[in-house]
Amino acid sequence: MRYNVLLIICIVVVLLLILFISKLHILITSKVKNEHIKVDLRIKYFFNIININIPLYPTNKKSGKNKKGEVKRNRSIYNSSLKEIKVVFGLLKRVKIEEIYIDINFGSENIPFTSFIYVFINFIYANIINIIDSNKVYLNVKPDFTKNFINCDSKIEIKPTIKDIIIISIAIYKIYIKINKGKRNGGNIEIDKLNKKSYGDNI
Repeated sequence: MRYNVLLIICIVVVLLLILFISKLHILITSKVKNEHIKVDLRIKYFFNIININIPLYPTNKKSGKNKKGEVKRNRSIYNSSLKEIKVVFGLLKRVKIEEIYIDINFGSENIPFTSFIYVFINFIYANIINIIDSNKVYLNVKPDFTKNFINCDSKIEIKPTIKDIIIISIAIYKIYIKINKGKRNGGNIEIDKLNKKSYGDNI
């Protein structure tokens, strides 16, 4: 009986370790066809046993209009949280990006405007390549000078571990608490840097 209990405990511990170190497959896809926009989130985990599809846009929720005072107050809150947000971006760098796919086809009868957008998109592409470390990268843009339209297909696949998710969630939760505290105090909050030692040297 005693050995059976020890065996069960060992099996449970091993399963928990596997779940903790195994990676999630998070896939964000978007399709843009003129005014029609669709963004989906797909999460696969544990040998695809867990497979979740979440539509991010469009949604049925309607956002209410903020009053001018609320907009000004919220702006000060978000500006004061920039330091924490930078820390979160540092934490996001530890997440493995598997693939980035962006294919843009657009057109405009205004030739100077189309040329400017084409150069601007290529400038963004160059920065993506320099900043983001990904196993697979496909970046394409094709202009058309004869008609007005835009088509865009994009896909970002990341593979964070449960540990990464927990660390980043803690950091985001701390920012959420500070923002809510600032709202209760009329937008005046004190900024404390997140404890970087808890997360390692991520920046």
